Amino acid sequence: MLSSNNLISSEEVQIDIAALFGLRNTLRIQRNATIYLTERSYLPKVSDPRSDWVASVAVPAFLALKQTGTEVRDFCTIGTGTGLDALAAIEILNARNIIITDLHDDVVTLARQNILQNTDKASRLTIFSGVGDLLYPLKGENFSLDLICENLPNIPINPKDNLKDGQISSTFIANRSEKIPDFVSRHLITLHYLALEQAFPLLRNGGRILSSIGGRIPLEVIGRLGEEYGYSCEILIFTWKRQSEPEEVITGYAQWEREGFGPFQFYPIEDLEEMFRSVEHVTAGAQARAIEHALSPHVMTAQEALGAMNNGIEIGHTVAVLDSVKC
Repeated sequence: MLSSNNLISSEEVQIDIAALFGLRNTLRIQRNATIYLTERSYLPKVSDPRSDWVASVAVPAFLALKQTGTEVRDFCTIGTGTGLDALAAIEILNARNIIITDLHDDVVTLARQNILQNTDKASRLTIFSGVGDLLYPLKGENFSLDLICENLPNIPINPKDNLKDGQISSTFIANRSEKIPDFVSRHLITLHYLALEQAFPLLRNGGRILSSIGGRIPLEVIGRLGEEYGYSCEILIFTWKRQSEPEEVITGYAQWEREGFGPFQFYPIEDLEEMFRSVEHVTAGAQARAIEHALSPHVMTAQEALGAMNNGIEIGHTVAVLDSVKC
């Protein structure tokens, strides 16, 4: 437990960052990191990187972006959690001005501390942290950002639950005042849509937002998102992830399927492993639709995946990182 140095009471976890991120070593951040968490922080999946979104999705996306020669000085992450996504951007993209947001003050406070104490002091970081919904904490600020990154939840929360009661994985409050297109609400990608809307005025010309979207929906639907606001869009990487918290998440999707949403797409882990075995992250974006087509014989709806899971089959899903560039 920790309660000094202006920190709130928290638990800690030790992480070999290089091992979690699949890197040979680290240059800008501490390899052996101490990460502090509150009860509302999303717990990194240290023992199973394939279930951890930073390790299995954000890191490959940043590596792919680095190969394009993209300069990233100013990096913003929506819903940062522990701050591991920001640490990945510092290490891989050499980001120096960091902006983090999350819904809860205690989460943001510890994420900021995690970033500062696990970064090489020579990096000379600046950090802006804000508490609130999506990018609203940045409203009124004069930002011109290079990169915004989001991995937002897809499943509307059960009305009887409350996000303030603690961490509820993959859920968000569905009641919004904004006008949402039918194809967005039907596929449960409302927060991704709103993030793209709010990001546009905060990006410099040529700046981009990376939207990490669990490919439980068709790629053509994902591609439409950024085009609604005039971004130039492409799939940066296409990969796969073991379904974390499968009982909770798959059950949630199955419930919404029964309400007429979706259908949603899941796959047996063994088929995902076989399909992606020889696919490089940096080329998978260009091959995304071909891979999706090749996987089609193995696709399961959420209700089918729930039955398969209950019969002991490991379930996963594809992940697309949509790269939306402000023109």
